[in-house]
Amino acid sequence: MTLPGPVPESVARSAFVMGIVSACSLPLGAATIRFWKPHDRATAVLMAFGGGALLAALTIDLVGSALQSGHCNALAVGAVLGGLLFSGLDRVVNDFGGFLRKASTTVYHLRRKEHQRVKRIADQIGRTGVFGDLSRREYKALAPSVRELTVVRGATIRQAGDPADAVFVVASGAVELCKPGEEALRLEQVRENEAFGWLSCVTGTPTSDTAVATADAVLWVIPKTAIDALVLNSPELTQRIHRLLRSPEVPAYLIDHHGMDADSARAWIDEAAHTLLACGRVPPALPVCRNREAFRERFAGLRRFPLLHGLPPEEHEMVLDRLVYKARHGGETLFHENVPASRMFFIERGRVSLVDPLTRHRDPVVLGENDAFGGLSLLTGARHTTTAVATEDTTVWELRRTDLDDLLRTAPVLAQRVRDFLADPRMAEYLTQRQHFPADKAERWCRSALRALAAHQPLPAASAMTRAHRGTAGAPLAIFLGMTLDGIPESLVIGASVSHASISISLIVGLFLSNYPEALSSSAGMRQQGMSMVRIVAMWFTLMLMTGIVAAAGSLFFAGAEPRSFALVEGLAAGAMLTMIAETMLPEAYFKGGPVIGLATLFGFLVAIYSRPSNHRRRNIACRAGIHRNTSSTPPRLCRRRSLACSRNHAQSRPEAMSAASRRRRRSG
Repeated sequence: MTLPGPVPESVARSAFVMGIVSACSLPLGAATIRFWKPHDRATAVLMAFGGGALLAALTIDLVGSALQSGHCNALAVGAVLGGLLFSGLDRVVNDFGGFLRKASTTVYHLRRKEHQRVKRIADQIGRTGVFGDLSRREYKALAPSVRELTVVRGATIRQAGDPADAVFVVASGAVELCKPGEEALRLEQVRENEAFGWLSCVTGTPTSDTAVATADAVLWVIPKTAIDALVLNSPELTQRIHRLLRSPEVPAYLIDHHGMDADSARAWIDEAAHTLLACGRVPPALPVCRNREAFRERFAGLRRFPLLHGLPPEEHEMVLDRLVYKARHGGETLFHENVPASRMFFIERGRVSLVDPLTRHRDPVVLGENDAFGGLSLLTGARHTTTAVATEDTTVWELRRTDLDDLLRTAPVLAQRVRDFLADPRMAEYLTQRQHFPADKAERWCRSALRALAAHQPLPAASAMTRAHRGTAGAPLAIFLGMTLDGIPESLVIGASVSHASISISLIVGLFLSNYPEALSSSAGMRQQGMSMVRIVAMWFTLMLMTGIVAAAGSLFFAGAEPRSFALVEGLAAGAMLTMIAETMLPEAYFKGGPVIGLATLFGFLVAIYSRPSNHRRRNIACRAGIHRNTSSTPPRLCRRRSLACSRNHAQSRPEAMSAASRRRRRSG
């Protein structure tokens, strides 16, 4: 009994050519994005057809042949290993940015990250004393409303006098609470897994201290609205707040930090406790100072921020509801240069000097009554380009970035003005000249901001773009690795099919059609990452060559394997291929095309089946090609019988080729 000999060079060459043909649509799709981009449904139909053809190839070429040889266990083990290997590598590639190669993988990756985020938040806030009594279900109900805030050392998280609209939990780093106006006087150090802002949030009083990050920190910001909603459905949290109201801590806080007298504090506590148990809410102890009437009189005279001029009366009231009125002492710094902007200012009276580090030899810009400043930094979420110092006692109104985002969602006229302003070339000039953004980065931010406005989402922070760009700098390479990972099982299928002389034209067509839209959409993502067309096409051309090489190597490896090992490798390729189709191709197709994808997949499956030659035709092809391989699982006598049967079939199919001597021998017999 002999093992099969090496596959002829012509078979490996055929596998290489077939691999190149199936993958030549990759550079073709990459080059297409410069001229044309098909509709999502057309892309989805092509992918679904290719997926159906690949499913047929799996069923007949790989799984069917392994089942006929009787090595089901080896096939199953290989399929499981192939599926696990593909899933594991796919997750690694996605975590480095490869998820951007398809819309479906992007959605799934973001959904998985959101699930991980919710779990991490629930675990984190569960370790704080403030929320320690809640159940797991209540943590999960609270977690989706929590947002992550990353701050650098020295950044101001909140200022004294701000509305108490959130509780902060320190996930990492450290935060220092300081007395207002005297930042050198430290009140409290808040460390990991500790919360601050709880008392002001419960009592509804303005914040009484300024929070500054003493190290790079990550905070969980829990909105007061989410806490109020949870109180209505959580008896445990309601009882916790009730016990807090009746503790000595609350009256001491109201008296020491907000100047309430003891009688007023006790009266409010009694009212708050009764309202909490009866209605599930706590009335505010002190209102936020807004000085609405004074600002209403100054609307028409505001300078340096014309977006508020001439707004409808109802939108004027919306602005007034979100302004915070504060007094600043002479010599106090309102913000520092190169710090991310979190608010803008309107001066009522006093003087503020803007010190520009680029023009230190010049006198600073001095602003006075009715002047606004910090508006461009606030809109863009960029870093302040100057340092603002109150040169005398000054009163100002402040508009925080979170309040601006609320206004843009509810005030359509103001939102349209901001939209027009963002589309103006002067905004890109500000980012390039003052924020030192590259021109393409400035234009990209403007487009992102316009999309956010259209979707009623918060404006993106330009200061975070550099960090986000660093985080996805490897995304183009990860996209390429992800596509390479998708193509390896396809190459193995081609190699296995050619080594068995059973390559299907529909399989090659299906691979061609499925690779084209994948390269098309992935190349568009690479262009958004700033890659040049030459580099993109070169990457896909390299992948096309790799596909041909892997297909040729696969044909050699499949041909030389023992029957059991052959079934194991077949299962490995089939498992990886089936997992790839189920995880990436079909979800992507349905995501873009909808219900029509089912019929397109079925059509591809049927075309692949009907395009295959019949059994009789395959036997004749194998006979003419001289393929009579013996394996350890086939007895020699059976092999000889198969060869004789094949010869008879060949002779019967071509009687005219029989020699005259053969006819005489048949007649004499």
